[in-house]
Amino acid sequence: KNEKKHSIYKNEKNEELIQELRFEGITDSKILSAIRLVPRELFTEKLDEAYENKALSVECNQTLTQPFCTAFMISCLDLRPTNNVLEIGTGVGWTTAVISKLVKTVFTMERFKKLLDSAKKNIAKLKIENVQFKLGNGFEGWGDKILFDAIIIGAASEVVPVKLLESLKPNSRLIMPKKYDAGNQKLLLVTKKSGNFEQKELLDVKFVPLLNEASVK
Repeated sequence: KNEKKHSIYKNEKNEELIQELRFEGITDSKILSAIRLVPRELFTEKLDEAYENKALSVECNQTLTQPFCTAFMISCLDLRPTNNVLEIGTGVGWTTAVISKLVKTVFTMERFKKLLDSAKKNIAKLKIENVQFKLGNGFEGWGDKILFDAIIIGAASEVVPVKLLESLKPNSRLIMPKKYDAGNQKLLLVTKKSGNFEQKELLDVKFVPLLNEASVK
């Protein structure tokens, strides 16, 4: 009985979150339904806060991104079902799972093995099979000469990593939180045009830093 009660509560909370995202301007029904399909409580021990529209802390001093932020970043990428997307900063895999519902393949990188292992378990529980994982430094990119239709970075950096720009297909987009000298951060949308990059500043945000360091076993 408890199980059933929990799932009704969970669905109500999830619907409240969807309504809140809609109210905040996320209107893309594909993105909202992807969020609806991924039970956020699987990714956090804070069950009573799982469906609140806020960032939650996870191990290794990292965070589970605020749902609005994830939804907004994804909406800026204009994803298609045929796309291959690179995600830097897997964390425990919630954003990964949401993106997996929208594209052909998600290639996701994380520098903390502990988090990557958690993400793999979480993604497996949801029977999602279009995710490839790699332990490594996001600044170095995926390697393997793969070009991506979109790149999403879940941690803030003062610079846009060059190797990531190089692994974007023409007319594709990268979104990331950019850190400024004053300590503030803004979402930055970079579009790769023929021979140059267009940059557009979006919302103020607050993310953990993107570390240009080797992975942690």
